[in-house]
Amino acid sequence: MAVILVINDDADMLDLYQAFIQDMGHVPVTKMAVESAPETIREIDPDALLVDLRRPDEDEYGLRVIEELRADPELKALPIVLCTAGAQEVRPLLQRLDLLDVPVVLKPFTTEELERTLTAAIEQAPPS
Repeated sequence: MAVILVINDDADMLDLYQAFIQDMGHVPVTKMAVESAPETIREIDPDALLVDLRRPDEDEYGLRVIEELRADPELKALPIVLCTAGAQEVRPLLQRLDLLDVPVVLKPFTTEELERTLTAAIEQAPPS
C-alpha cells in the first residue's frame, strides 16, 4: 500500500482521484495546491505524486512543482506522474519531462492507463 499525494485545483477531479487510488489499494492525500512542494512532501512523506500541469493562475504549475522536487537531493527520486488535459501545452514540455523522468497521462484517460502508469512509477522508484 502506497501513499499517493494528488495535487489538482479541481475538487471534482480530486474526488475522482481519491476514489480511484483507494480502489487501487493505496492511500490518497489530496491538495488543491501547495505553496512549497518540498515542504509538503516532507510533511506527508508520500510514495508518489500525481500532479496536474495547470491551475488557473499558473499554466506550468505542475512543471514548477516537479522541477522543485527534482532539484532537491532528498526528494529527487520521488515517483511523479503528470496528468493533464492540456495536450497542446504539454507537447513542447515532453523532452523536459522525459529528462525529469516524469511520465504524462493525458485526460481523458482510462483508469487502467492511470493505474498502469502510476504503478510503474512506484515500482521503478529506487528504495528509500
